[in-house]
Amino acid sequence: MKYIQLNGITTCYQEFGDNTHPAILLIAGLGTSMTRWTTTFCEQLVAQGYYVIRYDHRDTGCSTFTDKKFSSAQEIFELLGKGRMEEPFYSLHDLANDAIQLLDHLQIKQAHIMGRSMGGIIAQLIANKYKERVLSLTIIMSTSLNPTLPQTAPEVMGQMITPLPDYVTEKEKHLQARLAFTKRISSTDLPLDEQEEIRLIEEDYLRNNRSNNTLMHVCAVGFTPYDREITKGILCPTLIIHGTIDPIFPKEHALDLHQSIANSKLLLVENMGHDLHKHRYAEVIEQFITL
Repeated sequence: MKYIQLNGITTCYQEFGDNTHPAILLIAGLGTSMTRWTTTFCEQLVAQGYYVIRYDHRDTGCSTFTDKKFSSAQEIFELLGKGRMEEPFYSLHDLANDAIQLLDHLQIKQAHIMGRSMGGIIAQLIANKYKERVLSLTIIMSTSLNPTLPQTAPEVMGQMITPLPDYVTEKEKHLQARLAFTKRISSTDLPLDEQEEIRLIEEDYLRNNRSNNTLMHVCAVGFTPYDREITKGILCPTLIIHGTIDPIFPKEHALDLHQSIANSKLLLVENMGHDLHKHRYAEVIEQFITL
């Protein structure tokens, strides 16, 4: 792993493959570090001739953490209800700038951008603002933030914003809460590998001895207003991959993205939830390389 420090922000990243090959920047989702883009997935992209970069967002993995703690979900609603963003909070626009600064540091003038969930929103912001930097855009299980679309299932949102038991003092409860959430949002046609999921959770914690600050990302999304000009301004070839049973962003979000982004290609995957199962890697990569 490597690090850059810019404007008071430390970003941890990892590279795979030959840096003379076309670059792909992988952007993770809400509350998840770069390890969710598994080494296997990265290596499969390398095998297709790409130079792959994955990185930790702020408040995940080994990048900069905010010390803000939340006592309840109600605290988040009250904070967002104020309608103004103050330190130490940030928006998805700030996270998009972090990604561009990483590309600048690596002296990458152009890259393919691939984002999942919240990372897919960040990818849209990059493709709109930095058109000349983006070779293609891949949006997986994401949204434009259009508020008129069906919203996240209430019980899923409740699980997402409820503070987790402490990993150190209540490890078993922490793991069970994480597993319960993962099961609820996952595909129904492919089995969840619980041991692999636990391994990823533990790997994240062991990298920095603290849990990802998911609720700071919830706030980052909340502080990023919907702007239809974002999708309208995306001009690069775009691939949208989405599950038909996604409980966080129902499939209407994918249809909205497809309708809003010119030159976009839509792949709706039957029985896929809000997950990227390892058995779907080959299909995702095939769709990407034929875009």
